[in-house]
Amino acid sequence: MSDHPYSRESQLPPPEQGAAKKSKSRPVLLGVAAVAAVALIAGASFAFFSRYNPFGVPEPDYAQTPSQSDVMDFSGLGQDMHLNGAPLTADAGKTSPEILRFIGSTTSILTRVGDDDQPAWTVSIPHQDIDTGETEPLDEALDPDSTEDISDDEKKLAGTPTACRVSGEVVQCGDRAVALSDGSMTTAESKADVDPDPASSRVPLDVDDEGTVTGPDDQTYDGLSLDPEAHASMIAGAQAGETGPWVVSNGQTLAAVDSDSVLLTQDLEPSAAEVTGLGDKRVTPSWAVVDGVLIIGTSDGVKGLDLSSGDQLWAVSAPTDGFAVTGSQLRIQHEGAVSSFDFTDSAKDESVTADKGFDESISALPAPKLPSEDDIRNAKLEVPPACADLTMAEGAKQDFSDGKAAEGEYGESIAINDVTTSLAAPKPMVAIDFVCYPGGNWVTDSVGIYDQKLDLVTSIEPWSADSDVQKLADFNRSIVSAVDMTGPYMTATVNNIAVFGNEDYNAAERTAEAELRFAWTKGGYEPQDVLFTADGATVRVPEVEEVQKFVDAAAKGDDATAGAMATDAVMRDLDTIIGDASANPPMTYRELALQDGTEVDTCELIGVVDEEYGDYTMSNGVGLMEGIGGFGTDSIEAGDVICGLKGPGETIDPDDEGSWYAAHLLLKGNETGAVKVYSVSSYTG
Repeated sequence: MSDHPYSRESQLPPPEQGAAKKSKSRPVLLGVAAVAAVALIAGASFAFFSRYNPFGVPEPDYAQTPSQSDVMDFSGLGQDMHLNGAPLTADAGKTSPEILRFIGSTTSILTRVGDDDQPAWTVSIPHQDIDTGETEPLDEALDPDSTEDISDDEKKLAGTPTACRVSGEVVQCGDRAVALSDGSMTTAESKADVDPDPASSRVPLDVDDEGTVTGPDDQTYDGLSLDPEAHASMIAGAQAGETGPWVVSNGQTLAAVDSDSVLLTQDLEPSAAEVTGLGDKRVTPSWAVVDGVLIIGTSDGVKGLDLSSGDQLWAVSAPTDGFAVTGSQLRIQHEGAVSSFDFTDSAKDESVTADKGFDESISALPAPKLPSEDDIRNAKLEVPPACADLTMAEGAKQDFSDGKAAEGEYGESIAINDVTTSLAAPKPMVAIDFVCYPGGNWVTDSVGIYDQKLDLVTSIEPWSADSDVQKLADFNRSIVSAVDMTGPYMTATVNNIAVFGNEDYNAAERTAEAELRFAWTKGGYEPQDVLFTADGATVRVPEVEEVQKFVDAAAKGDDATAGAMATDAVMRDLDTIIGDASANPPMTYRELALQDGTEVDTCELIGVVDEEYGDYTMSNGVGLMEGIGGFGTDSIEAGDVICGLKGPGETIDPDDEGSWYAAHLLLKGNETGAVKVYSVSSYTG
């Protein structure tokens, strides 16, 4: 992604428009973007070429060379996606469905392979704990001693890929639950109970600071020492038993041990760490041990080793970016193709070479094509509406030359910052990040989503007055740093967002960022989730309906319910008498701010505040009649939330200068969006 003129960050490179791959060994075409077009072909091919076995399903033999069975086309996933073979943990007694996981720079892709060997659904799972600073090239992260120059086009790993497990009828990744049936995604009630150390399973081995490997009975292994500076990754998945064998690697040396001896040690090729994921504590290794066979990969292919001796049993030669062993299948990914090799159909030779071509006898519709980036940067485009209004652009469409539209009378302009294309979306799509400049020292980004003909489908403009994204914070002058479109979901990462603690002038630093999440429905993207990061804290703004439960409970005197959603100090002060104590009844904050019929009008992340006077205007343009927090901002922190309250019969009109919020709530921000009120303020006259 090219550098944004107002950001230190860079965006992901656009997905490759790779040519379709073909297979001569078994004519089965599996396309993410063109599943409907090839479904009949794939189904017929599967029936014709499936092995008929009168004695039942053949057993896989992992000690024999697998033969190639088919090639799946994943060219729409993007060039930075690498197949990862980490197994999904499943509930006891459950059989894990075949789900392929691809790990990219900032997100992981899950694809379920159906019974007909076609991708049934595809979803995107953003990484956790993404550092918005400069990311580290993956091979440098895996090999700290690497001094080779790294191309800007190579993938970079930001954050930690979210651990996933199969639970009931869903696969849960962090707090996201994906239905196994159709890939629909919801927010889970709680985070999945997964191993907090993704690179190691619970095997009874330990590696100390001196590099000594210790077994379950505190025994050490003579002659075995692992580099203490590198992370030790132990084999993922179930082991043979309490006596081993167990496998451990630091990305440079591979060792297998049992309860009292070293079975094998060998140096690894430099590419094994990157392809297999060894040596980086953020990535669960792709290696597998099945029936005494260790399966491990390099950039040149995948091989099986006898775990007891280290002897090579078989090898599959193929350019390899990532691999996975799922059931009886070995899946090898290179760029946009995933080749499958079947352990139930052993090849005659100890080594085979992958055939990447399709059988020429298959007549399949070509994969849909998208315009090149050069064509896009020199096209006539309808720009997103708020961007057009801000820059006073004339006409429905603007002519772009080398990514720039003609400047207006006062220097206003629109420029294309980045282009993201996807064949893995519900239909082929182009996302264009526009820099909208009205002149002066104001600039902000808009994202337009276009179809193959470059007709505008929808736009992402969270700062606009009529945006479908609820304005949870000050998005003015925000910058889009990444866009991902995979399956029915789209995510947009937005930074340069103003929150409490930032200063209120155009050139001031804005320290928060947000991940906006959308779902495809009725021919467009609908907002689904907004996750903020402010001052190191991850925050979801509570739903208005959830905050309303606190207001209703407090108004009715149900302090048990209200108290679960507020601090003790708030509940104690609700009945504090305000003003004349002799009044009958005396006025309290409960009666003033939380009387029966009070409605929560809007909630948002707290933006910039005048700390001297506490003056504050909500993002809908309505100000507070009482200073924020009762003229005091000492207790407010970046990431806290404010909700404006509307009294019984009161009207709030953002277009009316005389419209004010007489009462408001302050809430502590948290990742789950749970309601925790710590201040109730109201204008007292």
